[in-house]
Amino acid sequence: MNKKLEVMKRLFIIVFLFCLGVASCHYEKPEFYEEGDYIQFYYSNLINKDTIDRKTAPLNYPYVNSNRLRDTAWFRLQAVGRPAPKDRLVRFEPYINKADSNYITAVPGVNYVAFDDPEIQRHMIIPADSVYMNIPVVILYDAETKGSVALNFQLVPTDDFELGELTLRKGRYSYSNY
Repeated sequence: MNKKLEVMKRLFIIVFLFCLGVASCHYEKPEFYEEGDYIQFYYSNLINKDTIDRKTAPLNYPYVNSNRLRDTAWFRLQAVGRPAPKDRLVRFEPYINKADSNYITAVPGVNYVAFDDPEIQRHMIIPADSVYMNIPVVILYDAETKGSVALNFQLVPTDDFELGELTLRKGRYSYSNY
C-alpha cells in the first residue's frame, strides 16, 4: 500500500508540473503597425562593396537601338505599412548624380518618357490592398545621343506616402546608346 501511495504522489507531482507548465504558456499576439506609410524601392540584394549602399535595380534590362526605338525597365516598389483600401499615388523625379561624369544625363522626352507624362502617370499607383508594385521607366532611343546614358531618379513624398529607408529611395538605369 505504501508503494502505491508513493507512485500516486510522483504521478500527482508530474501531472501538477505538466499542468503548471501548460498554464504558464500563452500566445503573445503581435502589435499592429501604427506608424505612417512609407514607399521605397524593393531591395534587390545587390550591395556596392565600396560604399555598402544597397542597389535598386530594374527587374529587366531593356535594349534600345535604331531598330528598337523604345523599351521598358520595370522597377519594383515596396510600400511599408498597412495595405490601404484605396489606390495610392507614387511619384518619381529625375536628379543629377555628380559622380556620373562618364555618363550623359538622360533628358526627358529624348532618352526616356518623362515621369509626369500621362502615359507613365497611369502606372504610378500602388493598387488598393497591395504593398508591392512594378513601375515602368520607358527608355527611348535617340540617334543624336552617342555614348553611355544614365537616368537617375528618386522617389518623392506624396499625400499617400512618406519616403522609406534612405538607401532605397533612388533608382538608376544606365545604358549605351551607340
